[in-house]
Amino acid sequence: MIRAKHFATHLLFFATMVMAMSETILPASTEQAPAEAFSYVEYDRLVAKYVDGRGRVNYAGLKKELAALQAFLDQLAAVSPESKPELFANDDESKRYYLTAYNAYVLFYAAKAYPDKNALWAKLGWFKNKEIVLGGRQLTLNDLEHNIIRKRFLDPRIHFYLNCGAVSCPPLKARAIAENATESELEDGARAFINDPANVRFEAKTRTLYLSKIFDWYEGDFLNYLRAKRGLASPQIADYIKLYLVGEAAQLLARVPADQLRVKHLDYDKNLNEQ
Repeated sequence: MIRAKHFATHLLFFATMVMAMSETILPASTEQAPAEAFSYVEYDRLVAKYVDGRGRVNYAGLKKELAALQAFLDQLAAVSPESKPELFANDDESKRYYLTAYNAYVLFYAAKAYPDKNALWAKLGWFKNKEIVLGGRQLTLNDLEHNIIRKRFLDPRIHFYLNCGAVSCPPLKARAIAENATESELEDGARAFINDPANVRFEAKTRTLYLSKIFDWYEGDFLNYLRAKRGLASPQIADYIKLYLVGEAAQLLARVPADQLRVKHLDYDKNLNEQ
């Protein structure tokens, strides 16, 4: 009887120790490792190597590294702000992802088709029919541009960053957007695009504002921004230009009444943006 009681005491002590150890160990063993950040390193390396200061691409060289670009596309296919929202801290980081995805896929298709220099624009179906995958979701470049980037962010500055592989497109950047730098990247891009005479120029003598076709194709995006964000009841496209245009051209444009201003759109060079 004494031995049984002694044994029970030891058993109770052992059970108490096991429970204490469990309370100490289990919480640590069930902790989840922090999620890894989405990486732009490989895309950054490739554009730094194959894109020059004018935004022109060495497609022959890039074609030799299609496997590396495909590896970045595979990462896009696996992860997106929809499938892994915890990896994207805010809307700007989501915007960074989608803008990069668009340019990366265009680069891939243009390089894959090279030396065919007309594949993208001669076969416009590529933008509608070429399948891309983002975070497990199948869509097209048109879906990405019109149904995600334009619709979700309502930011017309994206039209100065998205690159469609043509000479008259906004120049491709030879670097990836840095973390937390999406806003400054888009602001700098808008200013650079609008102050490039190849895209915007004002002829004071004839009171004519010559604009890239981008301002024609997406005029609604610019006017909606002016209404919603700038409070203009009846905006004109020139009102958007005035936000960024600097120098003498800006001063001359400011003197012309809206009803006396003529707007013409420049020819769009659809040749491949190759070096």
